[in-house]
Amino acid sequence: MDEKDHKPLFSIIDRMIETSDPLRAEYFRGYHRGIEAQVFGVSDEWNEEHRMLIDYSIAGSGDSYIDAYARGYHDGFEGRTPESPSLSSRSFKPPLIASIV
Repeated sequence: MDEKDHKPLFSIIDRMIETSDPLRAEYFRGYHRGIEAQVFGVSDEWNEEHRMLIDYSIAGSGDSYIDAYARGYHDGFEGRTPESPSLSSRSFKPPLIASIV
């Protein structure tokens, strides 16, 4: 994905943020940021937060909203199809909007 490809995708993600419940919206916010990091790179000043979010996406932080954001960030950064964040499960769910990626 290059710079010109990200604009329609970001528009779709922004609409998903606006229409989703708060927890799912956090996931999509993280997904949006993860794609930005993938497309534009991880700057030196963002590197520590990048590592923290990747860690939280795997091990969790104890806060469901931070964990949803971190999972979204990780999925976006890895170029994965978006999932629906769950309050109780850390496993990946079937994609909700497979046409995005």
